[in-house]
Amino acid sequence: MMDIKGINRIHSPNFCVIGKEGRGLAEESGSWVPLLWDQMNQHFEEVAGLIDATDMSELHLWGLMSDGENWLEPWQKEGRYLAGVQVPLEAVPPVGWIRWEIPMMTYLTIKTDAERVDEATQLMLGQVFPLENVELAGAVQEHYLPSFSEGEVELYFPIRTIK
Repeated sequence: MMDIKGINRIHSPNFCVIGKEGRGLAEESGSWVPLLWDQMNQHFEEVAGLIDATDMSELHLWGLMSDGENWLEPWQKEGRYLAGVQVPLEAVPPVGWIRWEIPMMTYLTIKTDAERVDEATQLMLGQVFPLENVELAGAVQEHYLPSFSEGEVELYFPIRTIK
């Protein structure tokens, strides 16, 4: 059982991510999502000039998810995934890149590592959400910072309060 600490509530303004988008069966994500990160990393210099970071410690990388049919909803049968970097709202994607704008939202976040994403998700949805009287308002997003250890990820759970 994971210890419940390190959970934050974040009110995020809308933000923009430019990256490499793919789509595929949710149950096969392990075979197609890593390829998007490979493409993003191999061609990163094409978007480096768009980033608003004065140094690399401010680099925000995102693994954004949306259902194949319903924008920013959790994956059902088919998912969309954008492996990308946060850029200013007015940034225009270069040819071959996709831009997603994420609306203003409130999130509960938890930092975990790649091996424990499922465990962290179950903890959030099964224990933290009932305690906080909230429900999931969309797809969970992955956030990565240069300061993170190898394999570390911060999961962003969009929430709405239960009336």
